[in-house]
Amino acid sequence: MTPAHVIMTRMTKRTIMQFAEKVGLLYFGFVDQRDDEHRLIRGHTVSETHQDNHYCVGSLKGYDVMLTLRNDVVEVPVDAVHEERCHWLIVTVDLHTKYELPHSYISHHNRDHIFRAAFEQLHPLFLGSLHQYPHKFMSDYTVYAKAMHAIEVEQTITPQISAVIAEHFAGASIEIEDNTLFLYTESQRPTEAVLEKLLANGLWLAESIDQIYSDK
Repeated sequence: MTPAHVIMTRMTKRTIMQFAEKVGLLYFGFVDQRDDEHRLIRGHTVSETHQDNHYCVGSLKGYDVMLTLRNDVVEVPVDAVHEERCHWLIVTVDLHTKYELPHSYISHHNRDHIFRAAFEQLHPLFLGSLHQYPHKFMSDYTVYAKAMHAIEVEQTITPQISAVIAEHFAGASIEIEDNTLFLYTESQRPTEAVLEKLLANGLWLAESIDQIYSDK
């Protein structure tokens, strides 16, 4: 590790610690995925080799929230198989609805290849059977799920929600699994502004989805 890397690592730690204190999250730092003392952040990025740094937990606006910076190496079968190091900034929000939402993934096109390398059970959906979707969302994102869940996914990620994602989520990808919402963005050294935006977007999306299913 070079001196410059050490300095940048310390700066990242300080940024996330200060952000956690500001919004009311508890900061734990590095956590071992094999340690039962902490709840494992799952989603499609979970693996036998990932490392979670700057792990934070808490309750915000009535939602259970977790945040971490996850590092891993993923084998990507593009042309010839090669390894790609990934640095995911992840925010999770536990949804309130008791309605069992299907597993789905809304992938920004610049990270499609990483998702396809990690998760093969879901397939691209063609949206539009219920409503017309904004062009920007359709051109920037791919929605993955099982074909039999296409209608439910459209009921969850409505055109109104998709328009906000396309305009304000700054390239973040989204996963819904086991009624937990995951937001991912590639960021090895996130700034406070990046942390604030990802957390705010996660909470907004959780509230929007819960509102859809409030009567179910």
